[in-house]
Amino acid sequence: MTKKATKAAIKKERDPEKVKKVIKQKGYKDGELPKGKELHHVIPVVEGGKTTKKNTRVISATKHKQIHKNRAKIGKI
Repeated sequence: MTKKATKAAIKKERDPEKVKKVIKQKGYKDGELPKGKELHHVIPVVEGGKTTKKNTRVISATKHKQIHKNRAKIGKI
């Protein structure tokens, strides 16, 4: 069973500056993703996942929406 993150931990991991830093680490020099792309957490923030280069992927917004829709169906979010 995964441990749920506190509201403070979630806020920290979703901090725009932290997200921008990781996006830069992934090779996007201005810290912004191209239109239609989003940063996805492999281990969700609400389950204790961190905003790190290793725990995130850049995926299409459509695919990101589908992943979360599927997770909601099985009760994972």
